[in-house]
Amino acid sequence: FLPYEANPVFEGTGLDTWDKKIRERGYILLENGIYKMWYTGYKGDDTDTKFLGYATSPDGKDWTRYPGNPIYNDIWTEDMQVVKYKGIYYMFAEGKNDITHSLISEDGIHWKEQGPLDIHYTDGKPLNPGPYGTPTVWIENGKWYLFYERNDEGIWLAVSTDHKVWTNVQDDPVIKMGPEQYDLKAVALNQIVKYKGKYYAYYHGTD
Repeated sequence: FLPYEANPVFEGTGLDTWDKKIRERGYILLENGIYKMWYTGYKGDDTDTKFLGYATSPDGKDWTRYPGNPIYNDIWTEDMQVVKYKGIYYMFAEGKNDITHSLISEDGIHWKEQGPLDIHYTDGKPLNPGPYGTPTVWIENGKWYLFYERNDEGIWLAVSTDHKVWTNVQDDPVIKMGPEQYDLKAVALNQIVKYKGKYYAYYHGTD
């Protein structure tokens, strides 16, 4: 991978707008030749509520913000992933205190809040209080797979058949920190790709 010479292709306005600054993690889907981006904007410091914006591009380089932004500002929404399944858009995003919640939409612009995800351990007990964020969802054969992190200290996997109640596949991380230096202190998943029968996880880490 080489950095595009005209970077950045998208950034906060730097002006007195709701998206003066932008946050992790935006998400892009390519549909009918149009790149659709959902992103998080905010105005002040990291404690300010984060709102959801939308932008489109014909080439992935030149982006146009949706004139009706922000498209969702009821509750804190950042670090999102969007999947389209049977004609419906599903968004999984961090809320305040890194608690993952979900939203649904018929057009990708008007979203309805579905509340925090209900995740359980393998024995059926609810997840201990605390953050569970950076959600990444994969759907296959009618089953929903959720990858999530807790304090960036590992990546866990839970499954669901109704995308409402999720149960851990195992109570240990499926991806741990380290042992290399570059991801020794934190890991979080960005995206899953399936290619020629093999799954590839793209994630970020810090040392």
